[in-house]
Amino acid sequence: MIVNIRKFRETDLKRVTDIEKQAFDKNYPEFLIMHIYTTFPDGFLVAEDENSMIIGYVIALVEWGNGHIVAIAVDESHRQIGVGTILLSSIENFLFNECHVKHTVLEVRFDNKFAREFYYSKNYSDRKVLYNYYDDGADAILMIKRRSDLVGNYPIFVNMW
Repeated sequence: MIVNIRKFRETDLKRVTDIEKQAFDKNYPEFLIMHIYTTFPDGFLVAEDENSMIIGYVIALVEWGNGHIVAIAVDESHRQIGVGTILLSSIENFLFNECHVKHTVLEVRFDNKFAREFYYSKNYSDRKVLYNYYDDGADAILMIKRRSDLVGNYPIFVNMW
């Protein structure tokens, strides 16, 4: 399968929200997705198949010198074939090489073993449990990935943990 990664366009919003509803029990409202996009448009990428259909997306910000992956999701009919890996690699490349962040961080539901295993395989590690992080009271794990060529020990500043 051929996967093309490109920047999000406002006309992509409906398809992105459809994928979001498939992937997550609690969805970001459209106004919040658009707010994040207008705040940091370069951090919002979509994956398209060979027919130019959007099959996944990733949203990231730069906060306190870190890359923060806010959301990543793949259409249910295109999972387990590497689309998530391509999206994650693309946004990490942008964050590490163009934004020059030292770390990327993300939150994942504590009980989402599949997602945690995915991130472990991409060299993320558990940093901290975020108790009662989600609206339903579920805990999250703050995961972190250090820039591969980083020399020295740099602190990680986060504004919400």
